[in-house]
Order: sequence, then C-alpha cells, then structure tokens
Amino acid sequence: MTISGFDHFIVLVNDLTTAMHTYRRLGFKVHAGGEHPAFGSHNALVPFADGTYIELVAFKDAALAAQTFWRAGVARLRVGEGFAGFVLASNDITNDVTRLKFSLAYNDPQAGARVRPDGQRVEWHTAMFEGSPVGLMPFLIQDDTPRALRIEPATEGMGSRARVKEVIVVARQLEQARDAYRALLGSEPKRVHNVANDVVGYRLTMEWGTIILAHPEQGGNTMEEHLARRGEGIFALTLEVEGLGHDRIRFRNENLTLYPDGNGFLLPPELACGARIRLIAK
Repeated sequence: MTISGFDHFIVLVNDLTTAMHTYRRLGFKVHAGGEHPAFGSHNALVPFADGTYIELVAFKDAALAAQTFWRAGVARLRVGEGFAGFVLASNDITNDVTRLKFSLAYNDPQAGARVRPDGQRVEWHTAMFEGSPVGLMPFLIQDDTPRALRIEPATEGMGSRARVKEVIVVARQLEQARDAYRALLGSEPKRVHNVANDVVGYRLTMEWGTIILAHPEQGGNTMEEHLARRGEGIFALTLEVEGLGHDRIRFRNENLTLYPDGNGFLLPPELACGARIRLIAK
C-alpha cells in the first residue's frame, strides 16, 4: 500500500478572485496557484499545517473544460459552488493503479502540470476513477517535481493551525461504496450511524485520517438534499484547529454566523463558496 494520506480537496467556484477573498476573510492564507491552459481552468490554494490543502478551481473557458476530464465539474458548478472531489497522495502511483485495476476502474497514470504565477512549472501524475476528478471516489496523485513547488504547508493564518481530521463522502449505494473503499485502502470499514439515526454509513480509520461513507435513510435532511442536487462525493471536511476559541471570537466580532457542532462549529456553506467545513478544537 503506497497511498500515504490526504493530498487536497477540490472546491469549484464561479470566480477565482472572489473565492480567494472569501477564504482570506475566513482567516486562511490563500496562494494564487496557476493556470491549466489545456483544460480551461485556473486555481488557487488554501494550505493547511499538515501539507494538505483546498484547491479552489474556476473555469476560464467552460466550453473547453467541458471537453476534458472536467466535464462533470462544469455540470456540477452549474448547480452551485462547492466540493467536487478529493485527492489521495501516492508514493508509487503505477503500483497502486496496477493493484486497483483488478477491482476498481482507475485509469492509467497521466502526466499533469501547471505554471505558477512566478513562471515555475509544477509537474505530477494522476490516476482518476473513471476518468473524472468529480464523484464518489478520490483520485490519486504523485509529484514529479518537489511537492514544495506545488504546495507548502501554511505558516500563517488559521490554516497554519489546521489539520485534516475527517472527510464525509455521501453515496447512493452504500454497500457498493463500502466495497470500493475497502479495495482502495485495504482497510475494513466499520458500520456507523449519526445521532439522529437518519444517516447510516461506514467509517474507515487510517493512520493519516478518517473517511466516512454516508447515506441518508430519510428524506428532508441536508445530506439527502445534497445527494439529490449535487450527486455522490465529498459532503463535508473536518479540520482540527489549535486555538479555535480565538477564531470563534473573531468570527463573532465580524458578525459571521456559526453553527455549533460538538466541540467545534460548522462554517455555513454560503461563507465558504458552498463547501461544508467543520472546525473542531484540537
């Protein structure tokens, strides 16, 4: 097993400049990423202390993007901004794909690149599930150039105190999703349900974090609405943040609405470009 952990989380946005301002207002450091001319997209990066990050993606040429692997992303953005997919890091992507092809429809590794605003070219290989970064399954990435050229851990802002704790993935066919993730991660999922007992799922606990596969059993809740409107895939991201009490005070002083949630709170999606981000105290 050469999958080493979470790499990044994709949030589709209508306007990149506006999205960068939005995340800076939340207290995160945001870096301009670069352009992907062949795919009609450009991005910005919101780094965290553990080296993971949120990738804000907007389409400069949606017509071009719709002819590439971003086809489902363009369609999902028409529904609204928000999470589109997430990515796991691999230390040997060729070996991982060879292993996974026996049970999962991962594509052969493909070379990718972007040019940073400073002119530095960043290169990697990715392997997508059924050719798309959007949907139920994460795609895999391995850096060809040093990873620090693609992303550096945050050294300031709230991101410098934040680490990824958990990802919730919503699925239509829960048992099929369980089998797929078992094959992907080589870990045995544990059956779970939420307090309200209207969502059931499976928890996969890895040394680098937790993935929860979830399915709404009743209509009328937020997850069921998400599944109906946006489809399968990442539903929410939980960040563990040091000194969260100071951030809570800052949000309140700025009159930003917070939804209490256990030992932390949920940032309303409308404050984070449609993404559901839960912050908990470390």
